Amino acid sequence: MTNISTEGPIAIVDMGSNGIRFGIVSSLSRHLPVAYEERAPISLLEVQGEDKIIPSDTIQQVVNSFLRFKALCQDAHVPPANVRVIATEATRIAANAEEFLDAIYQATGWTVTLLSKQQEALISASGIVESFYSVNGLTSDCGGGSVELSYVISGPRGGKHNSTGFQAAQAPVSLPYGAMALKRRLLQCDGKKERQALYDEVKTALRQALHETQPPAQLQHGKGDNDGYELYMSGGGFRALGYLSMARKSHKIHGSKHKRQPHYPIPMINGYTISGKALKKLVHRYNDKKFDDVVRQVQGFRISKRRAEMMPAVCFLVSAMVEAIPIRRVHFSEGGVRQGICYQMLPACEQAMDPLMTSVKAYVATSDFALRDEDFEAIYHVLKAALVPGPYLDPAHPLQLFRLLPAAIYLANLTSHYPKESRAYVAFHIPLPSGPLANVPGLTHKERATLAILLAYRQGGAIPDPIFYKVQGIVGKKGIAVCKYLGRLMELVFTVSPLQPGVGLIRSGLTFNTTLTEARDDSDDASDLDGMDSDGSDTEDDRNHDDDDDDDDDDDEEADATTSVNQYPSLKLRIQLPQETSILLNAPSVMSLMEKLDKKVNTRKFDMDGAEKKIRCPSLFSVDITHGHVE
Repeated sequence: MTNISTEGPIAIVDMGSNGIRFGIVSSLSRHLPVAYEERAPISLLEVQGEDKIIPSDTIQQVVNSFLRFKALCQDAHVPPANVRVIATEATRIAANAEEFLDAIYQATGWTVTLLSKQQEALISASGIVESFYSVNGLTSDCGGGSVELSYVISGPRGGKHNSTGFQAAQAPVSLPYGAMALKRRLLQCDGKKERQALYDEVKTALRQALHETQPPAQLQHGKGDNDGYELYMSGGGFRALGYLSMARKSHKIHGSKHKRQPHYPIPMINGYTISGKALKKLVHRYNDKKFDDVVRQVQGFRISKRRAEMMPAVCFLVSAMVEAIPIRRVHFSEGGVRQGICYQMLPACEQAMDPLMTSVKAYVATSDFALRDEDFEAIYHVLKAALVPGPYLDPAHPLQLFRLLPAAIYLANLTSHYPKESRAYVAFHIPLPSGPLANVPGLTHKERATLAILLAYRQGGAIPDPIFYKVQGIVGKKGIAVCKYLGRLMELVFTVSPLQPGVGLIRSGLTFNTTLTEARDDSDDASDLDGMDSDGSDTEDDRNHDDDDDDDDDDDEEADATTSVNQYPSLKLRIQLPQETSILLNAPSVMSLMEKLDKKVNTRKFDMDGAEKKIRCPSLFSVDITHGHVE
């Protein structure tokens, strides 16, 4: 990989066991901007019989796909030196692997790199690192032929880094229990006794793999029922498991026995998380179900019939995994071998960057409303003053505002030129699956939800979109209070000087000063969740689940149940006007906004059908206006 050019697009072909993935990234930037992706539905493992031979017709299908990929590379002006082709387990075990790889070379001129098991595990872990801001835990990639186990410590809070930008297992382990391979083994089991023997084999192998991987003690949290390792899952089998979990967060359509209405508001896999307890319940439910039960559950998530057929085997694998390895929480990753190859190509300085900020800056750079550096610094300084003293900008805070607030500031003005009815609506969707930043790595679903709500309130508040309430439920009632506070402050800041928001704010003489204060017990007539119940769940009419669905609900995404009171202290903001009011401030539109700010930060809302929701939501913030200098 040393001959790759840093100029021009880069193409990666990942010839896996259950499919061949092709992708082009436009440049080697931290967020790896995707230009094009596609998948050839060729299962190299499935077509191999007992003789481990890849049939000639399958070889021709692969060659035809590669010729197409080569034509697409030419269309995208990918330099020949910037094409990387790798192969994994199914090719490793093929008896005619040499003939197969030679056929590809003769047709395309592309040399295929056959990864060793250890190389595949390390590259897969690198792909997970690429898709998150920081990774601190075990990593596992489930392909068609094998499953890898490793660990990674990366990111600003990841401790000591090695030369590649992250610390990873020196001896990652690859086991022959991929989805397709395990499905075959299960079909060969004759009765419960043989199935139990296979289960014990897999469980023992996973325990040994954990021992050989030797994760640092710092990665295991406590020893209680809800403690253990953070586990980052990637690969097609595990991604499908994540979609199955999302599908469980749905409710039946009235009058239908099987049809279900989507419930989870962010139907994308990267950054989706569930507790270890929820994972255990999920896989025990499906490890002996027929694939058609899975197909019915995952309708709408673009999971193929072939993948659905493998899900009982994946659940069988993970059932053994949760017994062999204490798992605290699971994070699902889109990143895999393709992303890992690219991440390893990045220089160390680029690996250390925040993928969210590199994505946001690249996106806003194409807009006529991009902030200048001096404007950003002035706005950030003022909004930072509105949160300090307090822990809200601490990197350990659950809302992650230390990185989401700068991103929100850069995005805050992008929809201000839209019709007023659509400004908040479009802003809200920018980081969601329906928006232009859907492909941005480095965001958990809670962080996407937080950023979306911040942007909505910056542009006016709640919007007439049913998923608005579902997204609020991911953030939690205390998180909503913080988003509403900051969003309304951004609305004021950009109103004062909309065309030069930072420099104009300084010129206006407006200053913010914040102090800690006691929380106001005014929840009966104060803020709510704009249509959500106090626990962040749906109203009674929405809770139309089957009785056996309830144990899959993972409510611990609601932050309020577990966060300390000290993480959400109450603050009093004093907005101080200059002695001589600036022309930018002395106007009815600006003064009216300031005078109503406290009420807007803490106001009661109504849902779309006009029914009042009496929500016991904390009033964490208060705002008052003073004139002139105050000691």
